[in-house]
Amino acid sequence: MAINLDELFGNEAFRTVDPDRLKIFRNFAREIEGKNMLEVLSIYAKFTKSLPPGKPVTEAEKAAIIRAVGESVPPADYGKFQAVLKLAEKFT
Repeated sequence: MAINLDELFGNEAFRTVDPDRLKIFRNFAREIEGKNMLEVLSIYAKFTKSLPPGKPVTEAEKAAIIRAVGESVPPADYGKFQAVLKLAEKFT
C-alpha cells in the first residue's frame, strides 16, 4: 500500500516545518515503502543521522515516522519497529 505523503505531512504541525527538514521526512517515508524490517531499520538509522543537530524530533514528526512505518511493513514487523523505538528512547 502506498503512503499518502500529502495526508501524512499535510497537517497543521508540518506547515511551519523547514522545507529542507520536511524533505528529509518525505524521503524517509518514500524510501521505506515495500522494504523489509531490516531495510527499514537501516533507512531509519540513515534518516536520523541526516537530521540537523540541535533540533529534536517533535511529537508530530515522531508520529508521522511511526505511521509511515506502520503503513509500509507487515504488522509483525511493525511491532518489532515499535520495540526498537522503545529501546532507543531508554538511551536518549
